[in-house]
Amino acid sequence: MTFDGTGWNAPPPAPVQRVCPYCLSTLDWSDFGAIPLVKETAEGAEVLMRAPGESEDRWRYRTMSAMRQCAGDGHPHTLPPDYGDFEPLIIGLIGNSAAGKTHLLTAMIEQLRRRRAVFEDLRIEALDGKLERNFYYDRIQPFLEEHRVLDGTRPTQRPEFAYALRVHSEYTGRTHAVGFFDVAGEHFRDRDYERTPFMSVADAVIYVADAAKLRSGDRWARHVPDPGFTHAIAQLRGAARDRRKLPPAVIVVAKSDLLAPVHRAAGHWLAQRDENSLADLRSAKRESRDAYRFLSDHGAELWLEPWGQAETTIHFASASGVDRVRGEDKGRFPEEDFGPRRVLRPLMSLFSMTGLVPRVEMDEPRGY
Repeated sequence: MTFDGTGWNAPPPAPVQRVCPYCLSTLDWSDFGAIPLVKETAEGAEVLMRAPGESEDRWRYRTMSAMRQCAGDGHPHTLPPDYGDFEPLIIGLIGNSAAGKTHLLTAMIEQLRRRRAVFEDLRIEALDGKLERNFYYDRIQPFLEEHRVLDGTRPTQRPEFAYALRVHSEYTGRTHAVGFFDVAGEHFRDRDYERTPFMSVADAVIYVADAAKLRSGDRWARHVPDPGFTHAIAQLRGAARDRRKLPPAVIVVAKSDLLAPVHRAAGHWLAQRDENSLADLRSAKRESRDAYRFLSDHGAELWLEPWGQAETTIHFASASGVDRVRGEDKGRFPEEDFGPRRVLRPLMSLFSMTGLVPRVEMDEPRGY
């Protein structure tokens, strides 16, 4: 405290510096003048100011659905109201437009919310009510409740969080704002780096490989994956302070239910029930070895591009557990056997690699 001649005064709070993941501007999160609270109205964004004498209860009520507005690049955009109050953890999804990123992320989030007890040292909540509402009605309800096929993610001028969590970790002793970006694969394929600025601050990456391209029983069938994988890694490397080190990553062989009938490794791992605790990650190195060999044998080496450039594990998973219906009702999944398979395991691995939970020592590969 300091004495200014009239009395003792507490010093102003230290600035909280955050980088906006939408425009990469550095923000002083404690400065409500620069990053005001705003509320959407029919006329546009209304800046909210606390009235003189307004009670704390009234002020909290008026700002319950407010957002923080950033105009760092000259084009105002909004962030969850308390995003900058917590330590950010940005996770990007990379894959082509038909790889199943949207279904995978939807199943991941639903399973994470449903099975929070798997992460015993984490308290998990939605970071923003509007994102929570939109994610439920746009993704969870149509896909996981009505078994409808979701539309692919469309290219946008400014990609924003698909979903965001508030996660308190007993292990780190801190609360983290965990944000997921799921953008159209065209942005990566076309090297449209201006529309993927979040990649410059990504703390972890989920690479999604499309098993539908590899469903043939011919192990020597050659396949050239979408170049977006390579382009995304080039962006990550270009933005990294240490270009030799990329963020921790998981490679998910999505739609692995298509592979299980004809490929032994996929069938073996997809049948495992290994999402009950972090200790189940001990087998992730063995699974990675088998998945690496599988992708390499089927001409999908480009999907293995992150391997060796970052701490990486590889997983077989399926968001739906079954293939979509063919014929007239092709916009749906069948009721029988529908359900996510092993979608939480890649996220468990990322949380372990990023230090959100204790690191799991993985078993060395061996036969099964």
